[in-house]
Amino acid sequence: MAAYIGKTQEGVPLYRLIGDKIFEKIEKGIYKPGDKLPTVRGLALREGVNPGTVAAAYKFLENRHIVYTITGSGVYVTERGKDGSLFAPPVLFDERTETRPGMINFASSNVSEELFPVGDFRRAFNAVLEEEKGRAFRYENPGGIASLRTTIGERLGVLPDKIQIISGAQQGIDIISRAVLSYGDCVFVEKPTYMGAVEAFMSRGANIVAVDMEKDGMDTERLESLLKVHKPGLVYVMPYYQTPTTISYSAAKKRKLLELSYKYDFYIAEEDNLSDFCYDSEKTVSLRSLDYKNKVIYIKSFSKILMPGLRLGYMVMPRVISESVLKAKYSADMGTSGFIQSAFDRYIRSGGYDRHILKIRDHYKRKYNLVNIYLGMYMKNIAGYTEPGGGLSFRLLFDGLKSGDILREAEKRGVALGCEKGRSEDEAGAVRLGFGDVSDEDITRGIKLISEAAQSLVI
Repeated sequence: MAAYIGKTQEGVPLYRLIGDKIFEKIEKGIYKPGDKLPTVRGLALREGVNPGTVAAAYKFLENRHIVYTITGSGVYVTERGKDGSLFAPPVLFDERTETRPGMINFASSNVSEELFPVGDFRRAFNAVLEEEKGRAFRYENPGGIASLRTTIGERLGVLPDKIQIISGAQQGIDIISRAVLSYGDCVFVEKPTYMGAVEAFMSRGANIVAVDMEKDGMDTERLESLLKVHKPGLVYVMPYYQTPTTISYSAAKKRKLLELSYKYDFYIAEEDNLSDFCYDSEKTVSLRSLDYKNKVIYIKSFSKILMPGLRLGYMVMPRVISESVLKAKYSADMGTSGFIQSAFDRYIRSGGYDRHILKIRDHYKRKYNLVNIYLGMYMKNIAGYTEPGGGLSFRLLFDGLKSGDILREAEKRGVALGCEKGRSEDEAGAVRLGFGDVSDEDITRGIKLISEAAQSLVI
């Protein structure tokens, strides 16, 4: 096989490039469902390659249910259904929404700048400068400074060598993509999911497989049916207050997801940005804390709970991938600022972090309850929504209306909302209402304006 399946200068197998060209023509409609594809010999002559390379390309596509073979007849394009077929684009959510000055901004999920612990960090910065002086600005180990990794490890009950310091969750996703994915790997994601993560996976040449969300997490029955055919390079999930659905995984779904990872041998990338914003009495339990076979890569960012510009977070990872992760981190930025790490370490050990979590949780629980009250007043008969019990947003579903129309009508009234992209025309319009950086007055006024915008579309 090695004799005819060559590689390009970039190291990509030639049969995969041929397969990708065929798939691109299928996506563009040049080859339609049910069409017979060129013969192996005919395509080999056209592409100037060995027939074995084309045969391998067809097998590559067949293994992914993009084509199928009828013995004695030829290779045909699979008729793909509406159920989120393997390489159909997932529904994506993008927070990068442009807003005009003066608009009520429900599109963002950031916290208010007024809550940033500026005073505590000023004291921590000054203490680091006083003690370390110029040494505070040295290059540090790309894995992170030892004292911070020790502090985090003690809080989590894990050894410091399993911790990698990162510059935010997005970098963590990108590093994991570089460390564990190969070109052509499948990455299973929730449907809908966050656009930034999908972009990182696709930049590594991954094929995205979207699995529908149920009311308590990913549809694990559908996931297992896909796992029987396709081995994923990674499964990416957000178990608490998922973006954009705001769904949290049940204990049963977490156990099942872990069981599947053990059975089918894949890593789970668990992104956790919002578990600190839990307003119910039930304590959050991460997948990482339930994992006993080292299949979870836990990604935690401090951007939401502290300050977005801090650009700080960490990963807890299986040791078997730690060297690959370290290399990917080094190539990304050579290491997160040692000065920021030292200051954050002092901030945690002073008790400032725990005090801040209690303060911000109380603040946003009150805001969450306020949003819930006004949604009940103005949206009860207009939009469907569930009470997530935490997080910084609500998801509204407008039956019979399109998301784009709702956004435009709300914008006319000075309100910005978050939108899911890729949703089919016959599905309910889904928008995200983030309340993290919206005043109480604007919450009450904005929800009323959204209600008016939606009603104007049905009259």
